Amino acid sequence: MTLFCLGVLAASLLSLFLPIVPPLFTLFMLVPILLCAIWRRIYFIVGAIVFISLWLLQTNQYYTTQLQLVASSNISSVIIGSSTGTNGTFKSSSTSTITGTIIEAPKSYLDYSQILLLLDEGPGKGYRVRLNWPAAPLNLDSGQRWQLQARLKPIAGVANPGSINRESHAMLQRVLLQGTVSTPLTAKMLSSQFMLRPYLIKQLTQATSELATAPLLLALTVGERQFNQQLWQGLQLSALTHLMAISGLHIGLVFIWCLWLLKRVVTIDNVSTRLIVHYSLAFIYALLYAWLAGFAIPTIRASVALLVLVICKIQRRSFSYLQYWLIIVASLLLIEPFFVISIGFWLSILAVAIIFLLLWQQPKIALGWRSKLLLFFRFHLYLTLIMSLLSVVFFNGSSLLALVSNLIFVPFASLLAIPILFITLLAELLQLPFATSLWHLTDWIFTPLLIWLQWCSQQHSWWAWPSVNGFTILVLVLALTLLWLTRSRLAMLLTVFASAVIAISLFSASPWRLHVIDVGQGLAVLIQKGQQGILYDVGPRYNNYSATAAQVLPFIRQTGIRQLDYMVLSHNDSDHTGDWRLLQQQYPQLQLISNIADNDISDNDNAVNSTLACDNIGFDYHGADIQLFSLSNTIVSSKNDSSCIMLLDIAGWRILLPGDISARGERLLLSRYPELTADIVLLAHHGSANSSDYAFLHRLAPQLALNSASLYNRHQHPATAVRQRLTMLGIPLLNTATSGAISLDIRPNNVQVWPFRQQRLPYWQQKPHSNAETLAATR
Repeated sequence: MTLFCLGVLAASLLSLFLPIVPPLFTLFMLVPILLCAIWRRIYFIVGAIVFISLWLLQTNQYYTTQLQLVASSNISSVIIGSSTGTNGTFKSSSTSTITGTIIEAPKSYLDYSQILLLLDEGPGKGYRVRLNWPAAPLNLDSGQRWQLQARLKPIAGVANPGSINRESHAMLQRVLLQGTVSTPLTAKMLSSQFMLRPYLIKQLTQATSELATAPLLLALTVGERQFNQQLWQGLQLSALTHLMAISGLHIGLVFIWCLWLLKRVVTIDNVSTRLIVHYSLAFIYALLYAWLAGFAIPTIRASVALLVLVICKIQRRSFSYLQYWLIIVASLLLIEPFFVISIGFWLSILAVAIIFLLLWQQPKIALGWRSKLLLFFRFHLYLTLIMSLLSVVFFNGSSLLALVSNLIFVPFASLLAIPILFITLLAELLQLPFATSLWHLTDWIFTPLLIWLQWCSQQHSWWAWPSVNGFTILVLVLALTLLWLTRSRLAMLLTVFASAVIAISLFSASPWRLHVIDVGQGLAVLIQKGQQGILYDVGPRYNNYSATAAQVLPFIRQTGIRQLDYMVLSHNDSDHTGDWRLLQQQYPQLQLISNIADNDISDNDNAVNSTLACDNIGFDYHGADIQLFSLSNTIVSSKNDSSCIMLLDIAGWRILLPGDISARGERLLLSRYPELTADIVLLAHHGSANSSDYAFLHRLAPQLALNSASLYNRHQHPATAVRQRLTMLGIPLLNTATSGAISLDIRPNNVQVWPFRQQRLPYWQQKPHSNAETLAATR
């Protein structure tokens, strides 16, 4: 059993590093190897082949169904590389007829509603699609079955360090495609059925609507995390995100409290029967809680792990901590092979491994309250320190408030707040007369947690280690664990070596860095020197979505910047100005540089502290020469041509950020500055056809071109004509649509370019493309 589970684990890790998903024909080659391994009782190989086979079947089925679902359209298509290593045809503008049931409460925005549709006909039956529905019916609700005409495209998300991998998340949720209802007038509702869970969510939302802690209460009861930006920041900076996601902690609490209660209420003489009844009923109650939370991915993982425990207890099987952990991991990976692409899965199982290791090291009995308190403190200290190191591996940083947060609020929530919340939830579901009073009591109990999260959101408690290699941190974690367990010389040498490498990385002089943040169809460029930086544009803001809040601000923290000195707004377009006020609130000392009129960018509630006009400004910034100028004092035909243009001279490298100027603006720029050159240029107006003129590119003669655009964008940026010009001039192009965030390490002799998608696991999920011709520029 142990070797089989180890084989499953090893194969799952290997799958992350494969460049492509092997073709389905590979299974025919694996069958004889599997039979031979079974015959020879090589259970490690058996486990590895079983996982690879299930993973191959599920992955190929997912991508094949994607292709089939859009294959019937006659609209012109675009060819992209699929993750299976072959070219797949996806119609970015295709219209398909789909039929399915809305399985979640629709989300309403200013111009559209968003629904999750479970398909029940056609090739995509059993899968889901996520749709935006302009001018949706007012009576739109979960449980309704619709026939719709929709424009569909593959799931595409931004790719920044620390951001959610939307492609992986979609695969885990069995979401095939995303799109828009193309002809709302032809939409036809076929039937409607009552769905209990959405009804209960509405009931609980109404019951908590007047409570200050309502977002926390809904997150912990039904898994609806309706957090504003402040709460999200507070959760991240306090390291308590795990507390607000219904997972193993919460499912385990329900199981333990129910088991404790059942042992005192349900008495059966027969020991075996009593054991079966107690554990089975407690598991059913925990499963009901997982259902109420929507069977979110963390709750599924926790339910499977709990089921393994219940089966072992009922059968009176005894396993070591290591064996039990391996059984849990293997069971999860075999039930859902796509767990392998989830960062949350790896963090969860590593956290469980650390907890088991700490429990194994703890003495079985602690006498006296002082000894128990010391053991409790030591347990959480070790757990927090190790998890903080793992946070550096996965997210390039950790929160300095993690230890305090977990020492105070994990036991507070586990022993007091969450049990009271469960009692209140039960009273509400049973419509007991004192339920309202219990809600107010629960709100009062959760208030300290809310205050803590609000305070944490204002602190710069995220300690970023972007210069430290994650593999080195992982070696350090393993070495420390080995040193703790064995005190061997090898472990000591590994610890010293890894610590020395980390110290050198941390204290060595940090190079200049320029980051083109992946904000979709918009622009945000960050210039970084150590813990200080300049931001050029802040990404888009559309309706309720703010890339500034969702992508830019987390990216700034992720890179370790603690002081933003300047913010340049190139021109007054929402895909460039975004939610700039949020950044001013977070960094009140920053200087805003823009030619946008004051009445366009300020209000009485949040006036700009200091605004500099973008008019031939030049200044030295930590040894770099910064030049800012615009064509606004020339006759220009559009606000795009009045963009604030930035020219950077960093370590001898000239980098041009031209905003959204057109070909006419480029000609005006060259006529005013005939000596203008650039080693690296950001394509103007996201690579549109009426910018990046051939003469302009030829005069600049850059070694590298960068572009910021979204994947499958309706403008088809960068334009084919622009790509052809770059190819003719031999200028390589990196585009955020296919490369994700683009980071440049700038040194006097070379510029090292790091496209984030090419570094992100799993490798097979990063679609191959031909426009990234180089990853470095040298003198």
